[in-house]
Amino acid sequence: MTMPSLVGNYKRIQTVNQLKKAYSEINQAIRISEAKYDTIDSWDFSDFSDAQDRGNYFAQNYIFPNIIKVIQSCFPSSNKCWADDVYSLDGLKSSLCQNSHTGRNSFITASGYSVYYWLHSTGNGGWFIIDINGLKGPNMLGKDVFVFIMSWGSRGPAAAADTCLVYKLGILPYGLHCQSLTPSRDELADGSFQFGGTGSEFNCKKGLNSSSGGGYCAAMIMADGWRMAKDYPW
Repeated sequence: MTMPSLVGNYKRIQTVNQLKKAYSEINQAIRISEAKYDTIDSWDFSDFSDAQDRGNYFAQNYIFPNIIKVIQSCFPSSNKCWADDVYSLDGLKSSLCQNSHTGRNSFITASGYSVYYWLHSTGNGGWFIIDINGLKGPNMLGKDVFVFIMSWGSRGPAAAADTCLVYKLGILPYGLHCQSLTPSRDELADGSFQFGGTGSEFNCKKGLNSSSGGGYCAAMIMADGWRMAKDYPW
């Protein structure tokens, strides 16, 4: 292999390892909280009318005590914890995880990754978006930013149909969070699969000019056995 190929292959492996570490740490924090507060499907934060308070309470009580170390927390999310601009695979500015959104929080861990998250008012889940190298670039979906769903209750938070039964396993990559609606690998790549009418803006393939292109890439990495296959849009 040529030197550029070796370097590129190393960066792919390093990215997957960092992603898996963040995924494992957050899910371990959830498992510890389950031992204290009962299983994830019994958690309910719908009594909080303010999204900011809801997310703050969740993190302070269910996540932070069980993460190795949180070195910075931002309530609401700010550029001290999360990049102001995140881009799609095609370099378009993404609206998915902007610090200006109301009710969104973020934090940075000692392991070097940042997390941007929010919970749903219905009390059945939320979103966790991980930047594996914190505030460093390129801040791009599918490169260093990856999208996960935290689900509990009867269905995933992004699904409009009751057929989307969730796994209740902590966080899962968006695209692999339903027991009964699992897309094929091709559908993850081109974004042709939707969950209850949502998700069509996500994909894991370059050249589709979606502002959320790369949103399904964590799902593709996991579906491929925690690796980036040769056709991964690196």
